[in-house]
Amino acid sequence: MKIIDALHLAFDYVRTDENDKVVEKTRALDDMSVQIEEGSFVCILGHNGSGKSTFAKLINGLNLPSEGTILVSGKDTKNEQEIWDIRKSTGMVFQNPDNQIIGSIVDEEVAFGLENIGASTRDIRKGVYKALEEVDMREYAKVSPNRLSGGQKQRVAVAGVLAMNPKCIVLDESTAMLDPRGRKEVMDTVKKLNKNDGITIISITHYMEEALEADYIFVMEQGHLKMQGTPKEIFSREEEVEQLGLKLPQLCQLARSLREGGMDIPLGITSEEELKEAIAACNKK
Repeated sequence: MKIIDALHLAFDYVRTDENDKVVEKTRALDDMSVQIEEGSFVCILGHNGSGKSTFAKLINGLNLPSEGTILVSGKDTKNEQEIWDIRKSTGMVFQNPDNQIIGSIVDEEVAFGLENIGASTRDIRKGVYKALEEVDMREYAKVSPNRLSGGQKQRVAVAGVLAMNPKCIVLDESTAMLDPRGRKEVMDTVKKLNKNDGITIISITHYMEEALEADYIFVMEQGHLKMQGTPKEIFSREEEVEQLGLKLPQLCQLARSLREGGMDIPLGITSEEELKEAIAACNKK
């Protein structure tokens, strides 16, 4: 079942003057059609200006399409009567954790969304602590977010989304400002939510290593969808990936170096285990 179905999607950023006359229009997405299966882990790759963050904001109706349609669980984001349900079921975690945390205590921050929809005190308490448990932050419930690391703050942001019982979580460059440890904390958390709870994860990122563990990858350039496929399918097309201004994951770079050195290493290596098996097979020849 498709949780996201984007059909001929286009979006224009429009600049107007003081009289509301259009003085500039920039097309950020152009005729983009994308389908994302419920329960999948998807990465969207692309360099700056490719349109990937614009697409993220269209998913839960923060922006509305200039052309085309985007359906979330069958609901049209342009339908005002359905937009609240879409935003409840599709949570977003943004790049800078400090810009999205407003509570002075962790459990207050996680409770914010539930309070806004009028949940009972009992349901709020239950939802907050269940969400904090899911992201391994229960022991920090009464701590100020100011005392947390960047990775911990992002996990609190994920918990705030999780408390709303979403079907889908969109990470819009959510690991970009974190150190390697913080990135691992956040990615381990969302991978667990995907695997154990069946929550669809859409990770918009420029970290190629994160894409290796995805079920499916979309690659964008200047508002257009240029490539799509499994990690193995995408990273087998090494030259195309690099022509789009992206670096191959370090694992793929290592495999290529070994291949160039004369070893019979196949294209599309996506895990250390695969690489070890390929090297072992070469040594047996």
